[in-house]
Amino acid sequence: MFGSFFKTADVDQYADWIVAEVKRSLPPGGTKNVADRAEKLNASIAKKTGEFTRSTKLNIYKKARLAARVREGMSALGYPESFVKSFSFDLLARLQAAAKQPSR
Repeated sequence: MFGSFFKTADVDQYADWIVAEVKRSLPPGGTKNVADRAEKLNASIAKKTGEFTRSTKLNIYKKARLAARVREGMSALGYPESFVKSFSFDLLARLQAAAKQPSR
């Protein structure tokens, strides 16, 4: 009945990719070319989120795990808590919006 409900390997992999992408694009404490880097990061995450939501069905548990894993990963890297929280809320909003997009 709950066969794939708790299977989160793909969600964990996607969360780890997001944290690595943030670390690469916007290292903690970095202030050089932040606007350009943030714009590129935004485009990269938007593209990957669209691909991810088309290939993976997310239930409430998987969405919560994804947001928690991203928050934990970014907090461990030393990002400010306010940035981490707003980033994870934005990520969930992106997932919701991408899930409502019609399939191509």
